[in-house]
Amino acid sequence: MKRIIVLFFAVFMIQWSYGNTANRQLSDKAKVSVLTCGTGGQLYSLFGHTAIRVYDPAEGINRVYNYGLFDFRIPNFYAKFVKGDLLYFVDYEGYESFVVNYAYDNRSVVEQELNLSQTQKQEVWSLLNESLKEENRYYTYKFIDNNCTTKVVDVLNQVLSTPVKVDVEENKGNYRTILNTYLRDRYFEKLGINLIFGNKVDHPATLLFLPDKFQAGLAQSMNGDQPLVKEELLVFQSKPVDNYVWWNTYWFASVVCALLLGLSINRIVRSIYFIVMGLFGVFFLLVGFYSLHSEVLLNNVVFLCNPILLFIPFVKNKSKIKRILGMIVVFLLILYVVLNLFSEKLIITLPLYVLTLGTLFLEFRANTQKE
Repeated sequence: MKRIIVLFFAVFMIQWSYGNTANRQLSDKAKVSVLTCGTGGQLYSLFGHTAIRVYDPAEGINRVYNYGLFDFRIPNFYAKFVKGDLLYFVDYEGYESFVVNYAYDNRSVVEQELNLSQTQKQEVWSLLNESLKEENRYYTYKFIDNNCTTKVVDVLNQVLSTPVKVDVEENKGNYRTILNTYLRDRYFEKLGINLIFGNKVDHPATLLFLPDKFQAGLAQSMNGDQPLVKEELLVFQSKPVDNYVWWNTYWFASVVCALLLGLSINRIVRSIYFIVMGLFGVFFLLVGFYSLHSEVLLNNVVFLCNPILLFIPFVKNKSKIKRILGMIVVFLLILYVVLNLFSEKLIITLPLYVLTLGTLFLEFRANTQKE
């Protein structure tokens, strides 16, 4: 019974403490700043991270609000991520522990103190604490439209008379081009991302959706007649890391594709390749219907990884159906080039494209010789 009373009292004190802190007025010594964290080695950290800090020494407040939290233990985590209904959430932690965690991962941390009025600071503080409420803290993650960076942008834009500047030099270009700059030494990750993302990412960037682009936007924005950024401080400088791996390069992938093309003289090798590419095509086609992510819709990659390829090994060589299927696949491959003529996607997928076209040529040349 004593343990139950103690537990009840502890829960009550935590709730009271949260409510008391959330409703507290900031002093005139309060500061609001945006934290931009560098890239990391894991797939989810390749593009950096954004958080927002509220520091008020007079009130004993030193919180970092983090909109990029998720739980790997959620059932069907990857299926939910692909579908687009995976819930991320916001929470806060102490500033020191936040910086230590990123320093431990060798990820740089830059802090930009914002030049806000006392009223604007209080509004930011209120909005952040409002987002912690159970009915508000969860949100559906979207890679471009709704992520850790865009959530902080939204908070600031609610209190600023002029939105944070989007059309900065660092954010010019389309979304695909901007994303690919983070993947220079990671060809296979770049290939995967470019394969799964559809037409939307070829549109000009109209959002500050990546941390360092947001950092640049803040540095070039105004709050009334004053610069929005009062001071920029490098909190932690990461040590240089060489991400170059010889097998994760465009040229290695090209050599592998050339070797596979040579091996495709063998009918069994060709058949395996067609089945694998066809299965990828089925996957991309289903994702286009299944996923709620707008970034993966209208994806012409199904013209390259074509589901029709699945049937080619199982159709008789002398069949007219096989010729028709081959003509359709070739036509769609040509259409793939036309649709991606001005997209980086074409260059990135070129080794795979040449391999597919070459394998088809070998298949139908063998078919003609047998006839």
